[in-house]
Amino acid sequence: MINMGKDENLDKILNRIDALCEKRPSHKEVLKFLKQVITEQSKIKPEIKIDSIDINENIAKIKCKEGFPLVSKEDIRFDVDLATTLFKRLCEILNERVSEDIKKINKAIDGQELDLEELFKKALPENGNHIKAVAQNLGLNQFLLSFLAKNTLKPFFEAYANELKEYVDQEHWLKNYCPVCGSEPFMAELSEKEGKRFLICSSCGYKWRFVRIRCPYCNNNNHKTLRYFYTEKEGRAYRVDVCDKCKRYIKTIDTNELGEEVIPAIEDVGTMYLDLLAEKQGYKRDEKTLF
Repeated sequence: MINMGKDENLDKILNRIDALCEKRPSHKEVLKFLKQVITEQSKIKPEIKIDSIDINENIAKIKCKEGFPLVSKEDIRFDVDLATTLFKRLCEILNERVSEDIKKINKAIDGQELDLEELFKKALPENGNHIKAVAQNLGLNQFLLSFLAKNTLKPFFEAYANELKEYVDQEHWLKNYCPVCGSEPFMAELSEKEGKRFLICSSCGYKWRFVRIRCPYCNNNNHKTLRYFYTEKEGRAYRVDVCDKCKRYIKTIDTNELGEEVIPAIEDVGTMYLDLLAEKQGYKRDEKTLF
């Protein structure tokens, strides 16, 4: 068993949220909500224990060559009691904002209609069919239920990524899904100093190398159908890369332009104005965040 220990980055993360609240008053309410979520996730991190993973450099190289992530979602283990504790804490936070929806979820849990262990296990695959079916059957808010389940599991995914990151071959993976857990990216980074582009995993937060001119969703590499835009007010530090083939977009941070360390989940919420611009132009994310 490996104990993850205290989250050493929490103060830095919370300070960045406070700075963005000052910079973007219109985003203040949702950033404060994010602050509460991250704080609750951080509280359980010292208690997370994961089984030692049976992997070595040779196995990792084979997986990389064959295009398999280091761990499949079905193999990720989590403490059900600890996950349930976090789920209920997140419900308490949301109760201030969407009390009727949270009352329905709590009632379903108390009446044993909603099995949280099953919800967690079946929330891991990308398709979301189980959450959709449960929500429809019990009359719950599907979007809210998905947010709660995935943000409950996020610290566990991050623990696996922390344990496995040294086994990733950054120079040879270059695929549009995470080399650790196989999930899609939700943001990208550009490092002009290194001339490299990175994608950031939507589940475990791992950052990996990717091709500069290529859609991170459909792998389209036709430069005529790939473009980006940014706002004059914010400049090139934050931009949106769009694909006219699949009509999806990914927000990208230029680390040199930003001039400070990037904390992706926070930058994502702090750039909601870019989501609105992208959607107005007809582009979409596969799954919108609650934020």
